[in-house]
Order: sequence, then structure tokens, then C-alpha cells
Amino acid sequence: MNTDVELEIWREQWQAETIVPVNLRRSVERQSRLMKIGLLADTLVTIMMGGGATALAFLSSEPGVGLVAVATWLFLAAAWAVVLTANRGLWAPSALDTAAFVDVSVRRCQSALTTTWFAAGLFVSEVAFGLGWAYQHSIHGHTTLWSWLFFSSLRIDIVWICTVAFFGAMEWYRRRKRAELASLLKLREEMCGLATDGSDAQAAWSSGWNGWTRGRRASRLRHRRNKRQI
Repeated sequence: MNTDVELEIWREQWQAETIVPVNLRRSVERQSRLMKIGLLADTLVTIMMGGGATALAFLSSEPGVGLVAVATWLFLAAAWAVVLTANRGLWAPSALDTAAFVDVSVRRCQSALTTTWFAAGLFVSEVAFGLGWAYQHSIHGHTTLWSWLFFSSLRIDIVWICTVAFFGAMEWYRRRKRAELASLLKLREEMCGLATDGSDAQAAWSSGWNGWTRGRRASRLRHRRNKRQI
């Protein structure tokens, strides 16, 4: 009797898992893997930057290096607070059905768009602190701050190039995420409408997702054809 009950439970679990479209499951699982990789990368950055700044503060006799170590840990702590808060409840879907998988995809897009603003603010703060500290301890005799900030050295030029590249990449990322979020929200509304028409909810969600992915695939193919023609 216990074996029959166990087999029945396994059968129900297997059926519940197959309700979710394969491409949707793979998309969410890929995002989950990227989140874990990102968390590992953040850990390594914390160890390298925080540990390096702390070691430099103890080993260097240059004045002001201790302030750099303190500021580094403050920036790292702020970044960790935002990352952990933004990822809360987004590591996995709340259920093994299409609606939960779409919902977690929507919330991940919204979280990504929100955290880009913090990333921009943190980047500007770090650059401002770094340039301010470097200017105060610069050995070059520049009469004004502006003459030092622009084209005074290769290092300063690299900072500005990285700044432009960072904000360019962030704008590209935000546009991609906004388009993805708009598509997901429209998809969720359409599938909710199908489910409220009296049809089977899971079938409606699965059918809607499959139609949406086919539409996105066709759109990408048209875009590639247009680029080839150009």
C-alpha cells in the first residue's frame, strides 16, 4: 500500500513538472545559474578588493590609505545589501507551474531594472571618491581641478573611457530588460485572460508561453534577415 501511494506521489510530481514548457523552464534555470555565478563573482570581488585594500592599509606608510580601505568596505557592504535584498524570493519559482515561472521571470526583470539605478549611483560614488583621493595625493602640480581631471594623464583618460563604456552598457542592458519586461507583462495579461474564459488555466498558460516564444523567435529571424539585406 505504501508503495502504491509513493508511486502515485511521484506520478503527480512528474505530471506537475511537465506542465511547464521546456523552453520556459530552461530560461528560468539559466537565469538561476547566472544569479549563482553572479553571487560567486561578488564574493570573489569582495575578497580581492576588500582584502587587498585592507592589506595595503596595513603595509603602506602613505597617509590616507586607511581611508581607502574603509571606503572600499563601505561600498562593498552597500553593494551586498542591495544584491541580497534584490534577489530575495527570486532564486526559484514559488511553484512548479507555468504561472509561477512567468511570474518569477517578471519579478527578476523588475529587480534588474531597479538595481541598475543603484549600480549607476555606486559607480559614480566610487569614481568620485577615487578621483578625489587621487587628486589630493597627486604629485603633479596642476593649478586647477579641471586641468587635472581632463587629459592630465593616461590613467585619468582610462577612467573616463571606462565611465562612458559603463553607462553605454547599462543603457543597452536597460533597454533589453525593458523590452523583455513589457513582453512578459503582456504575455501574463493575455494568459490570465485565457484562463478566466473558462479554459484550463495550465493549458492556457502553456499555450500562451509557447505562442509568445514562437513570436519572439520569428521577430529575431526577421531582424536578422533585415540586417543581412542592409
